Amino acid sequence: MTIVDLKEQRQARWRAECERWEAWQERELAKARRVLDVLAPLVDQLLKQKKVRVRRPRCEAPGCWNTITTLHPVQGRTSDNAPALVALCTRHLGVVRSGRMRVNADEADTLSWQLCDRPGAPPSLQIRLPRRKARRAGAHRGAR
Repeated sequence: MTIVDLKEQRQARWRAECERWEAWQERELAKARRVLDVLAPLVDQLLKQKKVRVRRPRCEAPGCWNTITTLHPVQGRTSDNAPALVALCTRHLGVVRSGRMRVNADEADTLSWQLCDRPGAPPSLQIRLPRRKARRAGAHRGAR
Protein backbone atom coordinates (compact mmCIF):
# COMPACT_ATOMS: atom_id res chain seq x y z
CA MET A 1 0.00 0.00 0.00
CA THR A 2 1.40 3.36 -1.01
CA ILE A 3 0.84 6.88 0.23
CA VAL A 4 -1.31 7.57 -2.84
CA ASP A 5 -3.57 4.64 -1.93
CA LEU A 6 -3.93 5.93 1.64
CA LYS A 7 -4.84 9.40 0.36
CA GLU A 8 -7.45 7.96 -2.00
CA GLN A 9 -8.96 5.89 0.82
CA ARG A 10 -9.07 8.92 3.10
CA GLN A 11 -10.74 11.01 0.39
CA ALA A 12 -13.25 8.24 -0.32
CA ARG A 13 -14.15 8.04 3.40
CA TRP A 14 -14.47 11.83 3.55
CA ARG A 15 -16.74 11.88 0.46
CA ALA A 16 -18.92 9.10 1.94
CA GLU A 17 -19.22 11.02 5.23
CA CYS A 18 -20.17 14.19 3.34
CA GLU A 19 -22.82 12.30 1.36
CA ARG A 20 -24.29 10.84 4.58
CA TRP A 21 -24.38 14.32 6.13
CA GLU A 22 -26.06 15.81 3.03
CA ALA A 23 -28.66 13.01 3.03
CA TRP A 24 -29.37 13.67 6.71
CA GLN A 25 -29.76 17.41 5.98
CA GLU A 26 -32.21 16.64 3.16
CA ARG A 27 -34.28 14.41 5.47
CA GLU A 28 -34.39 17.11 8.15
CA LEU A 29 -35.35 19.74 5.57
CA ALA A 30 -38.15 17.50 4.28
CA LYS A 31 -39.45 17.10 7.87
CA ALA A 32 -39.45 20.87 8.37
CA ARG A 33 -41.29 21.40 5.08
CA ARG A 34 -43.97 18.85 6.09
CA VAL A 35 -44.48 20.63 9.41
CA LEU A 36 -44.66 24.00 7.66
CA ASP A 37 -47.19 22.65 5.15
CA VAL A 38 -49.42 21.58 8.05
CA LEU A 39 -49.01 24.76 10.14
CA ALA A 40 -49.27 27.42 7.41
CA PRO A 41 -53.01 26.90 6.70
CA LEU A 42 -53.77 26.81 10.44
CA VAL A 43 -51.97 30.10 11.05
CA ASP A 44 -53.73 31.69 8.06
CA GLN A 45 -57.08 30.51 9.39
CA LEU A 46 -56.38 31.91 12.87
CA LEU A 47 -55.28 35.23 11.40
CA LYS A 48 -58.50 35.43 9.40
CA GLN A 49 -60.50 34.78 12.57
CA LYS A 50 -58.39 37.45 14.33
CA LYS A 51 -57.65 35.09 17.22
CA VAL A 52 -53.92 35.66 16.80
CA ARG A 53 -52.53 39.17 16.60
CA VAL A 54 -50.45 39.99 13.57
CA ARG A 55 -48.07 42.14 15.58
CA ARG A 56 -46.33 40.86 18.64
CA PRO A 57 -48.30 41.79 21.76
CA ARG A 58 -46.67 43.33 24.80
CA CYS A 59 -46.92 41.77 28.23
CA GLU A 60 -50.18 42.96 29.79
CA ALA A 61 -48.74 43.22 33.31
CA PRO A 62 -48.68 46.82 34.56
CA GLY A 63 -45.42 48.55 33.68
CA CYS A 64 -43.95 45.69 31.62
CA TRP A 65 -42.70 46.38 28.10
CA ASN A 66 -41.55 42.88 27.20
CA THR A 67 -42.78 41.75 23.76
CA ILE A 68 -41.90 38.07 24.04
CA THR A 69 -45.14 36.76 25.49
CA THR A 70 -47.22 33.66 26.06
CA LEU A 71 -51.01 33.58 26.13
CA HIS A 72 -52.29 32.48 29.54
CA PRO A 73 -55.95 31.75 30.38
CA VAL A 74 -57.40 33.70 33.30
CA GLN A 75 -60.71 33.67 35.15
CA GLY A 76 -63.50 35.70 33.64
CA ARG A 77 -64.68 36.50 30.14
CA THR A 78 -64.05 39.24 27.64
CA SER A 79 -66.67 41.56 26.15
CA ASP A 80 -67.29 39.20 23.21
CA ASN A 81 -68.00 36.33 25.64
CA ALA A 82 -64.82 34.46 24.77
CA PRO A 83 -62.54 32.89 27.39
CA ALA A 84 -60.02 35.45 28.58
CA LEU A 85 -56.43 35.05 27.46
CA VAL A 86 -53.75 37.39 28.76
CA ALA A 87 -50.37 37.94 27.07
CA LEU A 88 -47.66 37.59 29.74
CA CYS A 89 -43.88 37.54 29.55
CA THR A 90 -42.04 34.62 31.14
CA ARG A 91 -41.32 36.54 34.34
CA HIS A 92 -44.96 37.52 34.97
CA LEU A 93 -46.21 34.13 33.77
CA GLY A 94 -44.07 32.47 36.46
CA VAL A 95 -45.39 34.84 39.12
CA VAL A 96 -49.02 34.19 38.09
CA ARG A 97 -48.49 30.43 37.99
CA SER A 98 -46.80 30.46 41.40
CA GLY A 99 -49.83 32.21 42.91
CA ARG A 100 -48.07 35.40 44.02
CA MET A 101 -50.06 37.43 41.49
CA ARG A 102 -53.64 36.81 40.37
CA VAL A 103 -55.30 38.12 37.22
CA ASN A 104 -59.04 38.23 36.56
CA ALA A 105 -60.79 39.51 33.44
CA ASP A 106 -63.89 41.66 33.84
CA GLU A 107 -66.72 42.02 31.37
CA ALA A 108 -65.74 45.58 30.45
CA ASP A 109 -62.31 44.60 29.05
CA THR A 110 -60.49 45.42 32.25
CA LEU A 111 -58.04 43.26 34.14
CA SER A 112 -57.98 43.01 37.90
CA TRP A 113 -54.43 42.41 39.19
CA GLN A 114 -53.97 41.15 42.76
CA LEU A 115 -50.53 41.01 44.37
CA CYS A 116 -50.14 38.50 47.20
CA ASP A 117 -47.35 38.13 49.77
CA ARG A 118 -47.31 34.36 49.32
CA PRO A 119 -49.34 31.82 47.34
CA GLY A 120 -52.84 31.37 48.76
CA ALA A 121 -52.67 34.52 50.92
CA PRO A 122 -55.22 37.33 50.62
CA PRO A 123 -54.16 40.08 48.21
CA SER A 124 -52.06 42.87 49.69
CA LEU A 125 -52.58 45.12 46.66
CA GLN A 126 -55.30 45.19 44.03
CA ILE A 127 -55.27 47.19 40.79
CA ARG A 128 -57.94 47.35 38.09
CA LEU A 129 -56.65 48.50 34.69
CA PRO A 130 -58.08 48.51 31.17
CA ARG A 131 -56.61 45.93 28.81
CA ARG A 132 -53.94 47.04 26.40
CA LYS A 133 -55.23 47.46 22.88
CA ALA A 134 -53.22 46.33 19.89
CA ARG A 135 -51.54 49.29 18.26
CA ARG A 136 -52.64 50.14 14.76
CA ALA A 137 -50.25 49.58 11.89
CA GLY A 138 -48.28 52.73 11.23
CA ALA A 139 -49.00 54.24 14.65
CA HIS A 140 -45.93 55.74 16.26
CA ARG A 141 -45.29 56.56 19.87
CA GLY A 142 -45.09 60.33 19.37
CA ALA A 143 -47.68 60.62 16.55
CA ARG A 144 -51.10 62.12 17.27
